[in-house]
Amino acid sequence: MSNCARSFIDYYKASFKIEEDPEKPCQLFEEVYSDFICYTPITLELLEVYLNAGHIDYFYISLADLKYLIEFSDDLNRYWHLLRAYSGALSKLKSNQTVKSSKKIYYYYFTRYGDRRFLRNEHWFEGKRWEFLDELQSIYTEDSLENFIFKYQCILAESLKIYVSILSEFINDLKTIHPPSSVLVNDLN
Repeated sequence: MSNCARSFIDYYKASFKIEEDPEKPCQLFEEVYSDFICYTPITLELLEVYLNAGHIDYFYISLADLKYLIEFSDDLNRYWHLLRAYSGALSKLKSNQTVKSSKKIYYYYFTRYGDRRFLRNEHWFEGKRWEFLDELQSIYTEDSLENFIFKYQCILAESLKIYVSILSEFINDLKTIHPPSSVLVNDLN
C-alpha cells in the first residue's frame, strides 16, 4: 500500500507546481494533504452513521466524495465501486419497497449491463453484481424483498468495514511517508 501512498503524494505535489512562486506549491500541497488526513476519517464516520441509521440514499450521495481515491489503489477502487453499486441499488429498492418495484429495478440494471455472460475469469465486481441481480430476480414476496434488503445492508456494512480498514492503512502509510506539517495540523485543532 505504501506505493499507493507514494503515488498519491507525488500526484498532488506535481499538481500544485507553480514556477512563479516556489513556496506556494508546497503550501498548497500541505493544506490539501492535512485536510485529507484530518477530514477523511470524519467522512468515513459519517458514512457509518448513515448506514447504521438506514439512510442508504445519503450514504450513496456522500460516497461520491471519495471517488477520486480509486486512482491510487486497486483495493480502494474495488470496494468503492462495490459500495457505490450496492448502496445505489438498495437506495432505489428502499424508496419504493414493493415486489413490483424490485422487478422494475432488476429490469433497469439488466438492460443497462446486458445479459449475463458466464466468464471463466470473471472480474470480482462483475461476479458480485450478477450475484445481487440473480437474487433480486428471484424475489416474489414482500417478505423475501425485506430479507433481501436486510441481507445486502449487512453485506454493505461489512464491505464498508473492509473499505475503512484499507483507507485507514492508506492514511497511515501517508503519515509514515510524509508526516503532516505540524503547523497546519495545529491550525486544524
